[in-house]
Amino acid sequence: MYVLGISGSPTDRSNTDRLVQAMMSSTGAEGQEFVKLSDIQVGPCRAHLKCTETNRCDIEDDFQELSRKVLQADALVLGTPTFYNGPTSFMRAFIERCYSLRHQRLLLRGKLCAIIVVGTSTEQAVADWMGKVMAAEGLEVLGSLAIKGSMCCMSCGHGKDCAYTIWNTYSKEMTGVDRGIKEAYLPYMEVLPGNIPYQKGSAEIKVSYRDATKERPVMQRVESLGKLMTTKHDERRKGLVRIG
Repeated sequence: MYVLGISGSPTDRSNTDRLVQAMMSSTGAEGQEFVKLSDIQVGPCRAHLKCTETNRCDIEDDFQELSRKVLQADALVLGTPTFYNGPTSFMRAFIERCYSLRHQRLLLRGKLCAIIVVGTSTEQAVADWMGKVMAAEGLEVLGSLAIKGSMCCMSCGHGKDCAYTIWNTYSKEMTGVDRGIKEAYLPYMEVLPGNIPYQKGSAEIKVSYRDATKERPVMQRVESLGKLMTTKHDERRKGLVRIG
């Protein structure tokens, strides 16, 4: 089995990168390759529609080589952090460019896929969206993992007294919805009584980085999805599962 892991995180050794790599490793696949989209050039779709006849995007960048790897892969592990309530621009551009592989032939039909999204408040919604999009591309989405990661406010140096921190942006006072951020990050930071969203920031930063790979439930889910990917592939190879 050839497993291709693709990360939309621009951060070195990010939670997203390491979780994608951990899931790839848990498959035990003989062929594995990890691609960090921020290290290559994959721009957004320009809607030329020339790909409708050729299934080849006419934009000359690194998607040409990446798409060959995607087509060769038996399984994809896609990971992204959330930026502004969505996947990063790197992952979004990759997904958009996969449109060229759809027309008339649905070239990704039957490939296995797992999704990892790391965020602070909208990670589950982004994982659900990516799952639906990749299923529409013909992939069999085996599952997703939506987890809490590190807020930049924890390490930027200004989080303790910034009125515009993430926990204020997504607070009940600002959105009308309690997203549970304060509770989720209690071991890492504490919002103090003097904090007023978008007026005055007041918090104690206890830990500057949340390492998701140290959280047992997270890694159990990562390993479970990786093993499921291998099981599904082996069943197909033995003819026990019909594709398409």
